[in-house]
Amino acid sequence: MISHAMTSFASAENLDPSRQVHFQAQLLNAVEQAVIATDLDGVVTYWNRCAEQLYGWTAEEALGRNILEINIPAEGLPQAEEIMKCLRAGQVWSGEIILRHKDGRTFPVQVTDSPVLDDSGRMVGIVGISMEISDRVRTLAALTSSEERLRIAQHAGGIGTFEWNIRSGEVMVTEEFCRIWGIGPHRSIRAGAFEEFVHPEDRHLLATSLAHSLEDLIGYTEYRIIRQDDRQVRWLARRGEIVRDDVGSPSRIFGAVYDITDRKRMEEQRQLLMQELTHRVKNTLAMVQAISTQTLRSAPSLEAAGMLFGERLAALARANDTLLQENWSSASIGVIVEGATQSHNDHGRIHFSGPDVRLGPKAALALSLALHELCTNAAKYGALSVDTGQVEITWDVAGDGDAALFWFRWQESGGPPVKSPERKGFGSRLIERSLAGSFGEQAGIRYEPTGVIWSIEISLSALQEPASG
Repeated sequence: MISHAMTSFASAENLDPSRQVHFQAQLLNAVEQAVIATDLDGVVTYWNRCAEQLYGWTAEEALGRNILEINIPAEGLPQAEEIMKCLRAGQVWSGEIILRHKDGRTFPVQVTDSPVLDDSGRMVGIVGISMEISDRVRTLAALTSSEERLRIAQHAGGIGTFEWNIRSGEVMVTEEFCRIWGIGPHRSIRAGAFEEFVHPEDRHLLATSLAHSLEDLIGYTEYRIIRQDDRQVRWLARRGEIVRDDVGSPSRIFGAVYDITDRKRMEEQRQLLMQELTHRVKNTLAMVQAISTQTLRSAPSLEAAGMLFGERLAALARANDTLLQENWSSASIGVIVEGATQSHNDHGRIHFSGPDVRLGPKAALALSLALHELCTNAAKYGALSVDTGQVEITWDVAGDGDAALFWFRWQESGGPPVKSPERKGFGSRLIERSLAGSFGEQAGIRYEPTGVIWSIEISLSALQEPASG
């Protein structure tokens, strides 16, 4: 529009070419933009009041000087020369360029330059309008930065956002939204497509049409999806907000989805742990009750019963500590043996060796209690009651897979002669009978003259099974 006006006004026959350009520019003196006129060599012939404000030069200072010297910073000369070449070829140029103020500072400017022609079509000058766009550039930069920060935050937090146009069915989605669903980069996707990605058992939870209530459309919902790229089943949570039009009808829904798979797995694990803890507590209390009953029944006095009961509870506690360090899933037999015999091995007369074998919780507790009773008996009557006595503990696994057999052996030597006891206390009964439930009938004790021998031979898989409720 500016170029057309310049050309039309230039047809005034009573004005010479230089005055034509000046006259045209003078008409725009009231425009709230910088208006500058030059001849074909770039010498300024007009400089309006807004140009004075924008570039700092008064009209008197600018007139007669070359525009390239006044406004163009050194680094911008190549671009300015290309623009002048374009204008001399009779073309209009419009775009953003960095220009210079009188005080030397530079700033971005939106410029539109137009050639001015006389009636014969001969170019007689150039008129340009310009306005500073620093605020716009800063706004765009801030917006870009804000969008980038939002994108980074969404990616870091695993949050994808969407905008659903309810009337058109189009859903605008973010990069993180697409990554969560495993659908590749999209700007938008039709609403019904999401049902194809939702786990069949959870599709009723994902409302994607106005056939559902508004509460269904925006309410908090958790559901599973099958990612399209790697076919993983993931848990998502969704929440939305309705935007209404001028008459109050729902027009759009803004919302977010985020991956809660890790949280769901933790909840499942916590539930399993609570169930397992319930079993543990029940089993432990049953074991404590059995220990207390048998101890009181066989102890010669209440004082002795208290001492024996405390020792046996301590052995049970040590076994529990070992299992707690392993999250109650299993325990190393080496750790179990070392913990159960430590209090009786201050002189280094208990030796043990064998491969690293993991035992389930039930077998770990039973073995720990059995070793405690064996150590106690050996310290009172057997090999550990004299300085020359020794205890050798060995274990191994024979075979592979389901056919693998575990054997364990406790053997005393160097102690006083051994004979089978006439009356068996709780410790002996625990070793002989009670542990049969954990190790089977293959667990047995022999009172050889040279020392007590306790041995186990059982399927390895039976020892590694978790305790039942």
